Amino acid sequence: MCTPHIDFRYTNRRATIEEPFERVREGVSREGLALKLVKGAEVHMAADIVVKVREKELMTYADQGKYLLLEFPFQQVLTGAEEIVYRLRLTGVTPVIAHPERIGYFMDDPDRLFKLIRLGALGQVTGGSLTGQFGDKSERVGFTMIERHLVHVVASDAHDASYRRPELTEAAAEVRKRFGEERVRSMFIDTPRAIVEGEDLEPPEPEESPRGMKRLFAGWFGGGRQG
Repeated sequence: MCTPHIDFRYTNRRATIEEPFERVREGVSREGLALKLVKGAEVHMAADIVVKVREKELMTYADQGKYLLLEFPFQQVLTGAEEIVYRLRLTGVTPVIAHPERIGYFMDDPDRLFKLIRLGALGQVTGGSLTGQFGDKSERVGFTMIERHLVHVVASDAHDASYRRPELTEAAAEVRKRFGEERVRSMFIDTPRAIVEGEDLEPPEPEESPRGMKRLFAGWFGGGRQG
């Protein structure tokens, strides 16, 4: 799955993605590599994203208009995220939130991701996060998100052939050790395949955090509900 960035730094658009993608795909075919390439994009969150999706300016997974890889700012907090996710869902597009375990907004409070998943979004964790490549906190938060069903896909997020390689074997071993083979198959094979092929998904219900449940019960029994 080829997902070049579309953001303020990489001003890609459909034309700048499609032409080089076709050249790479032809090269793969010419070399006889048993590799199927699918085009898409990693789209940076912006206030006008819903309009651009409707006008087909942005590239979705396999350009089918069903799933969109959505990246949040790494540090900046963008207001209105829940409304944007909700509006994307109304257009028939399911946002797949890229590497939330590395985004400060979600790392500091995974319940923020919980709210978006409850609205119908999906989450995609980077394999390298689960092996410590991006630090202890991303590793810890990544596994917490898996445990709570806040992420549904493990992706390589590959950028090159050395530091950010398209390698998932070690990450799969870690997920298998902690959660079993069924979760590995779901996150590394079945769910990614369904997204690429544009199939409908019914992910498991995300789990509320113990802190969130404590707030809920405090509201019920601690004076939050009166009369």
